[in-house]
Amino acid sequence: MPRITEERREARREQILDAARACVLEHGLEAASMEMIIARSGLSTGAVYRYFKGKDEIIRAAFTAAAREIGAAGAPVLAGPRAGATAGLDRMPVALHGWSYAQTDPKLKAALQAGLWGFREACVPLIKQWQDGGVVAATADPDALAQLLLSIVLGFVVQRSLTGDADLHAHAAAMAALSTTPPAGSAQPAPPGPAGS
Repeated sequence: MPRITEERREARREQILDAARACVLEHGLEAASMEMIIARSGLSTGAVYRYFKGKDEIIRAAFTAAAREIGAAGAPVLAGPRAGATAGLDRMPVALHGWSYAQTDPKLKAALQAGLWGFREACVPLIKQWQDGGVVAATADPDALAQLLLSIVLGFVVQRSLTGDADLHAHAAAMAALSTTPPAGSAQPAPPGPAGS
């Protein structure tokens, strides 16, 4: 029997992860069973178990990959609203299940924490560029702003998952509008005077 190529192996692994994501979205995390995942994947039981030891390992891999994809899709938007693709964003609802699951799965929690810290670290150089360009106050703490950006990204994931209508490019444009500073020397609106003046 011919040996399976690395590309085919990765495709089968992704097929299993997609099946797990679909089962979680349709039935919920607790109800999604190994039998459902195997049936949805279209692979034999033995084939699925060659890639993963069980449901916990599949779920952990699916959630970790979804978190990576969200971070990879969000980072280019921070660099510029027109940069990057939105591939993988349809998996956002899976992230909500993953965040919940991570509270009881130490390995998944550690993987998600590493990914979130990595996202924050990737934001710091961008924030420093914004500071150099006068878009963000030079006195702002880049690490604190990176935490804020992560909170915005996580909130976006929740909004998109729950409402279905959060638009990535609209958020990028809104972020740009919030960070726009008036040119030096431009007239600022006068503060309101005392009541009755």
